[in-house]
Amino acid sequence: MNLSLDQLQSVLPSISLEKYRSIDGLDTNEFFNKHGDQHYKLLAYLSTLFDGKDIFDIGTHMGSSATALSYNPANTVHTFDIQNGRLNKTSQGPTSISNIQFHLCDLMRDDTRSPWADRLLASPLIFLDIDPHEGTMEYEFYQWLRDNHFQGLLVLDDIWYFKGMRDNLWHKIPGFYKHDLTQVGHWSGSAVISFNKDQIASWKPDLPRDKSWTLVTAYYDLTKMTDASVDICKRPADHYLSTAAATLATDQNLVIYCEAETLDTLKTLRPDWLAAKTRYVVKSFDEFPMTQYRAKIIENRRTHPYHFDNRNTASYYLFCMARCAMLKEVIQANTFGSTHFAWINICIERMGYKNLVYLEEALQQFRDKFSTCYIDYLSPQLIANLPEYFLWGRCSMCSGFYTGNTEYMYKVCDLLEKKFLHFLALGYGHADEQLFSPVYFENKDLFDVYLGDYHQMITNYTLVRDECWRPVRQVLQNAYNQRDFETALLICRIYSRSLFTETAIIDDATFVHYIKMYISIALTNSLEDMAVIKQLCEKRKIPFSSIV
Repeated sequence: MNLSLDQLQSVLPSISLEKYRSIDGLDTNEFFNKHGDQHYKLLAYLSTLFDGKDIFDIGTHMGSSATALSYNPANTVHTFDIQNGRLNKTSQGPTSISNIQFHLCDLMRDDTRSPWADRLLASPLIFLDIDPHEGTMEYEFYQWLRDNHFQGLLVLDDIWYFKGMRDNLWHKIPGFYKHDLTQVGHWSGSAVISFNKDQIASWKPDLPRDKSWTLVTAYYDLTKMTDASVDICKRPADHYLSTAAATLATDQNLVIYCEAETLDTLKTLRPDWLAAKTRYVVKSFDEFPMTQYRAKIIENRRTHPYHFDNRNTASYYLFCMARCAMLKEVIQANTFGSTHFAWINICIERMGYKNLVYLEEALQQFRDKFSTCYIDYLSPQLIANLPEYFLWGRCSMCSGFYTGNTEYMYKVCDLLEKKFLHFLALGYGHADEQLFSPVYFENKDLFDVYLGDYHQMITNYTLVRDECWRPVRQVLQNAYNQRDFETALLICRIYSRSLFTETAIIDDATFVHYIKMYISIALTNSLEDMAVIKQLCEKRKIPFSSIV
């Protein structure tokens, strides 16, 4: 049995569910959709891995999952619900399929599960999808299977979309028992659980044995700072910690900076099975060297006032700058002997669950250069005009998540700190992300940027997947308007990869607009790109001649 993503990407396109077109009661808009959007092809394929077995579908609803699981007629699908719900039980509905048996029974209760216990534990495949998707009942069922030495596969749905499923179920399951199949399953999160660690390991991608990650994050309570603004103090006490579980459950080496009074709270959020991959650094905020400049930042903001979010206090700016100090300290200590390092906000979940889905894939890339999300283009000419540049909180690159190997991460962090001091001496002290573009234009060879916005800071790390129009209308358009064709060409080349893989979904008007800019840039800077442009047009089935 091979459930690696590569294998599933290869076999799932050949799975056809067309034989179920005549079944009444299915949501056809979902059921016949492609894998990666919906999980029905995945469920159908999983049924082909066994013959003559009892397959369990817990959470019948409309019967769609039971129908998909009945794909292999050699098996019997036992589908369970606690109410008749919306299941079509007519002679044309899902229960008319000969190898589906419907049961009105609650398998989440010990007493009603007991008569089915032996058959459940003997099953090779159980699919669990129950309301209200809060994770607690699902985790208890997982524990029951684990404690009773279940040897089959438990398939989970909605592991990412619902916070309860993330916090109460998914993050609690050790990484050596779980395999994320969202990219070939349901957009809301699909996964398979196996208590055979070797089996799970065999499905994971082969990663370089000479490379590894250390992630760095931190939590400091800025409401206690002397310059805490009204807006910061209005935030509830758990504003960041309520969304910290995802970052702290990351199955990677993780260094966590914090104050003594929050240490115990953070330890409760980091799963016990990750203890060997965890280091806590207890340090007061004012121990970071840059905090000595708090008064200077406040003074600079008086002498060079700018329009900014009132939550961006001097202490917040200094916290953002402390990320560089933390990373440099971690690199120097290198407790885990890592080759690559990343900063990740402790509340990364606030930027959308899709970032959690694609974190593992992002870290599989092992990019050496400093890699951050390019959000908007700000020209060198604007940056040189400091009064105008710092008048607004203009930010072009994202500081919530960025990666690099030992050499590049240390270099760029060092350069960001030097640029901080440089602008501070000139009378400015506004936002850490305003330092990124000046460092970038002076050191392009140190950077490996990707495209998106704050809510795509991890989602779009490997390929553009979400809000795909933004890179065209923002960073590319602005670089093109400023006639920075070197940067614009780079953006076109990065973006084209996502068009070829069809992860970047845009309308025809945006595509034509992109191609026209790309053609204009290529004609004056890189004629060899014309072949790429023609291939993109051919793939899109838009005649190249009609655009030219």
